[in-house]
Amino acid sequence: MKSVVKNFLKENDENKKLYVEGIVLKDLKALDKLEDKFNDYLFKTYLCSYIKKSIQFASMKIKKKGNNVTNRERLCLNVLDINFQEERVNSIPDKKMDILYNLYELKENIDYTQVFCNEKLSKSFNKLTNKEKKVINECVMKDKAQVDVAKALGISRQAVSKVKKTALKKLREELKGA
Repeated sequence: MKSVVKNFLKENDENKKLYVEGIVLKDLKALDKLEDKFNDYLFKTYLCSYIKKSIQFASMKIKKKGNNVTNRERLCLNVLDINFQEERVNSIPDKKMDILYNLYELKENIDYTQVFCNEKLSKSFNKLTNKEKKVINECVMKDKAQVDVAKALGISRQAVSKVKKTALKKLREELKGA
């Protein structure tokens, strides 16, 4: 508030004169006039501050919207056609492509040496029983729920959990020893 009063007094010589007459010389008319002028000055200051903050807030909002549009357009595949100076839509077919599916989904006997990059893991995995391989394949690699795997294999969920736990334990032991 001290800086506001200083700026008010610096604004013009009449304010300084009213200050001296009203505060120092104790003139009531000058004091009333000084109070009115100061209240007007405060109102103008607060109004300007409000307008400034409103403009800043609006500009930040506009900038944020612009950034959102820019980020969204980066994902867009549209290009400007040079001959016609208009936007042309490029499209890519929306086919889900799963490499693991291509490797082993269609095969009855899966060759896990093709699936695993790590040779030790591949050898360790081939030492598991067929049931353990199927459970690990479905639960871990395909990320299916144990209930679904149990239905597909015709066993209980608890059995799937036990087989999975045993298979993972075997793999850990094999990889530690290797």
